[in-house]
Amino acid sequence: MKTVKTANGIKKIEDWNMNLVPIQLRTILQEHRATLVDKLMSGGLNAYIDYKFATRATVKQHDQIKAALSTLRDDGIDISLYGSIFAAVEKNEFTNLDNALFYAEIESTIKAALFQPRLFPETQLFFQ
Repeated sequence: MKTVKTANGIKKIEDWNMNLVPIQLRTILQEHRATLVDKLMSGGLNAYIDYKFATRATVKQHDQIKAALSTLRDDGIDISLYGSIFAAVEKNEFTNLDNALFYAEIESTIKAALFQPRLFPETQLFFQ
């Protein structure tokens, strides 16, 4: 049996069939990421954006970021991003999840919503 320490506590993975480990781990990683996203959205998203990106989000950007984070929270895990965790769990009996990979994905999502190119800025009127 393998053990993974997450933001949600200690999770056990049955390893009698190594082909089932990635399936169980994927669920654990999704739950862990969802918890991190929920904590961020419920407790200081604006402060996090200000700290990480040295900018303040407009109300519209804030709504777009929350929508993007909600989508991320419910999405599946991309094995290419989290391959090192899969390898660590397969190799070790106990793995403590490091939040760095999760926050890199969260920050990428925020950055994409915060700095998306605007072809037609709201302040510019073309048809007067």
